Amino acid sequence: MQTTTQLLIFAFFIYWAAVYWLKKKGTLAKYNISAAGPILMIETTKGLHLLDKLAAPKWFWRLFANIGIILMFVGMIFMFSLVIFSDIALFQQAQDGIVTEPNEYTEIQNIFLIPGVNQFIPLVWGLIALVVAVFIHEMMHSVLARVEEIKVHSVGLIVALFPIGGFAKIDDKQLYGEELDALDEPKTNSIDGFNDLTATIEEIREYEASMTGGAVQTPGQFAAASDISAGRESEAAPKAATKTQRSRVLAAGVMSNFAVALIAAMLFFGPVIGAMAPIGTLQITDMDNTSVSSGLTKEMVLIALNGQKVTDIESVNQALANTSPGDSVTVQASYDRVIENYTVVTETSAENMNYAGISVSSVSAGSPAEAAGLKPNSLIFKIDGEYVIDAGSFTTMMAEKNPGDTILFTVKEYNDSGAEIGIKDISVILGSTPNNESKAYIGIHYSGGPLYIGLLGISAGVFDAKGYLSFLNTLPSMLYTVDFSAPKESVLTILSGFILIMMMPFLSILGEGFGGFTGSLMQFFEPAGWAEPLGIGIFWIANLLYWIGWLNFYVGLFNCLPALPLDGGHLFRTYFVKIAEKFKMNPQKAVRLSFRVSACLTGFIFLSFLLMFIWPYIGPFILRVFGLGS
Repeated sequence: MQTTTQLLIFAFFIYWAAVYWLKKKGTLAKYNISAAGPILMIETTKGLHLLDKLAAPKWFWRLFANIGIILMFVGMIFMFSLVIFSDIALFQQAQDGIVTEPNEYTEIQNIFLIPGVNQFIPLVWGLIALVVAVFIHEMMHSVLARVEEIKVHSVGLIVALFPIGGFAKIDDKQLYGEELDALDEPKTNSIDGFNDLTATIEEIREYEASMTGGAVQTPGQFAAASDISAGRESEAAPKAATKTQRSRVLAAGVMSNFAVALIAAMLFFGPVIGAMAPIGTLQITDMDNTSVSSGLTKEMVLIALNGQKVTDIESVNQALANTSPGDSVTVQASYDRVIENYTVVTETSAENMNYAGISVSSVSAGSPAEAAGLKPNSLIFKIDGEYVIDAGSFTTMMAEKNPGDTILFTVKEYNDSGAEIGIKDISVILGSTPNNESKAYIGIHYSGGPLYIGLLGISAGVFDAKGYLSFLNTLPSMLYTVDFSAPKESVLTILSGFILIMMMPFLSILGEGFGGFTGSLMQFFEPAGWAEPLGIGIFWIANLLYWIGWLNFYVGLFNCLPALPLDGGHLFRTYFVKIAEKFKMNPQKAVRLSFRVSACLTGFIFLSFLLMFIWPYIGPFILRVFGLGS
């Protein structure tokens, strides 16, 4: 993996050097290609006629864009509120002297939604989705520009070693004509102090001589020059777009992203997820030589032991209840959706004891567990010599203990890569729970550990594949389920749904974040119904739809932010001026004020995002300076 990354970096710099050399030589300009660093922009006028054909149903596109304007303001409020709430949460944490430790979410490469760079976004599916999102966004800007009869000079492709999107050159003077004119200082009909409306004949002749090097113009020639000097456009000059037309063009890109996201989501959460069936719930994560020799491998999904279906620790114990060390066990397992039987001859020294124990995720500072030397990533599988079957049995066993009791934990310790270091006994003197002195306190956060099958020497992770599919199917309902008897709760449910979908690739509730059906996750499912003939292709379709939907949704929402140069920033300015003019404000003042307000919002949003990512690194120092840290 590291070698591949190094090769890609080397190839990128070779490509960048080639771009620089071709640019200096003039070869790129010869073929209408411009370059900004390693990014190429290949322009062409071919395909412009296609925009006019696509723009033909003007009533439809205007309705499409008008809906987009509404959705953009909804998205603008939603995204800006998230920024505000994030700042408030950060401020409250700072007041409490709390700083979240740096983690994968604050690493610099994960700030950008660049496939292959952001560790949560896969290269292939993410790249395809990003190209689709950028292309459809720019194309719809162009289509609406033609609907509103705004000139599109060219279209093109953006390339940075590989294609990353498209763009269109819309006539900025025509699109932002009103604002650009309003930004200019008020002018008389004059050039260099010469006013053609009040000038005398002598002044006119002197001005003609200075402009023509002494040649005398005819009355017709002077009239034409006078028209230009007065700022009057000829009949052929394009008409500047109105604020409504400009708003439609701006909203078209975001609306197209939302539309594509909706279509992709309907297909993903509907027929595609519905065409998947769970294979099992237990997946091999580790094993000893006994199981390896039988042909079993990691990531296989266990289906049955000795003919009995297994789904959890209870069913495993039932299936092996009459099995003794030295017996043969028939293991039915699936790998890449191929189900086979394997025979495992257990060692005579093996123990028929199956347990899950508890996996320690964190240890509280100053707790009895920390004082005893218990570490995160440990697996507690015995308490005072008695096996911890699962998380439920751990809770039961601890309920019988009292503050001051000394208990003996038998734990397996693992390194950062997950490899077992060894087994050790740790003696812990229990404390008292802060809000209940009669209840024993140890000071750990934990979850159920992997299932260990003693006779087979197998560790298996437990994963509710059927419940996982059901959970994915419930996500869309959060966005449209409205309970009119409880509107406040419905609004909160819808907002939670949007946030959950936005964060799907990152949320721990979906494991390590949901990146699609890949790797070990894909082993739990098989195609069913209409998708059976597709085989593994159903997972490719699912991943493509998922990432196209998610990236389009995210690109659309991000562009709603009232920050320049995003579409939301331009739309905000346009409506700011529109509202200001209704209150009889001078148009030029309104435009200038809109730019100042937009600049402030842009700076605030940029600094909020920056602080969000750098606070874990600079926070401890800042708190020490102000005496807030511990």
